[in-house]
Amino acid sequence: MIKNRKHGHIGLATNDVEKDAKWYVDVLGFEVIGKFPNGGNYVYFLKNCDVVYEMYQADPPLSAETAGKIDHYSFDSTDIEADYKYCVEQGYPITTNGIEELSTFWEKGVRYFKIASPTGEQLEFCQIL
Repeated sequence: MIKNRKHGHIGLATNDVEKDAKWYVDVLGFEVIGKFPNGGNYVYFLKNCDVVYEMYQADPPLSAETAGKIDHYSFDSTDIEADYKYCVEQGYPITTNGIEELSTFWEKGVRYFKIASPTGEQLEFCQIL
């Protein structure tokens, strides 16, 4: 069951992650709680009160209409395998290549997958290892 999960973060894709992250810190008072290498750029995790944004640079660059828009909503997972199995059994469209892993995020990495809502919104389930 994937109901009533704690909200993890909101994913924002941008064309200039350094500039945008600095603006969130300087103008809105967000705190950088994580900065991780991702290709030639970084992925930032920014927090203000209880809101966490994951901000990353899109490759290839996004159109002006798409850049800076919400890419996905993420929910915390404590058992990514069970969550994935449940979503597959329910027939939810998986929009990632199964369960994916980023070993450079946080102390021991993360495992995650995304599903699509009926309107195409991406919902991520993410387990910090």
